[in-house]
Amino acid sequence: MPYALFENDERLTRPFRTEREVWEAAEQADLVTLDPHGEKVLDNNFEIKPCEATADELIGPGQDIVIPHARDDESATKNSSTQPTPQAPFKTTAKSST
Repeated sequence: MPYALFENDERLTRPFRTEREVWEAAEQADLVTLDPHGEKVLDNNFEIKPCEATADELIGPGQDIVIPHARDDESATKNSSTQPTPQAPFKTTAKSST
């Protein structure tokens, strides 16, 4: 039975063959967090559910996860943090001891 990642009953991913594959895709998209006991849980209102899929959907290439708009801003921030950001030069002034 195929599985997909859902948010509020809206399917966000292509169908995967196993639940484990959905977990792996969710982890790669930073949609998994740790609960207070250190166990992996899905972020926000995400859940993995069985879904309908054609054979083409299960073997065809495509984007694994459709990131919601709120996530687009976060991923852009994360991607830009890996590259150095040019800093404006600081102007320092020496204090005189007079």
